[in-house]
Amino acid sequence: MSKVGIAGIAAIFGAGLWLIAAPFALRFQRAGAGWTGTTRTDVIIGAVLAVAAFIGAFGVLAGRVRELYSDARSAASLASAAEKGNSGP
Repeated sequence: MSKVGIAGIAAIFGAGLWLIAAPFALRFQRAGAGWTGTTRTDVIIGAVLAVAAFIGAFGVLAGRVRELYSDARSAASLASAAEKGNSGP
């Protein structure tokens, strides 16, 4: 995955965290009062975005690990073929 894709996942994660924190940071939610519908919505949507981005980051990591294993397997098969070719009759 490209750096742009990773930056997009980081932006989504940051947006999710901001949605969770915004009602409290901007003081739309009064301290000690029950949560308003808007606060509940912000926190739920923010949590969904943050969790989705977190899962996406693991997906990117898994894809990269798969690429590394594939590259290592290709390098090993090339080395094996080169050894067989150099051993002679």
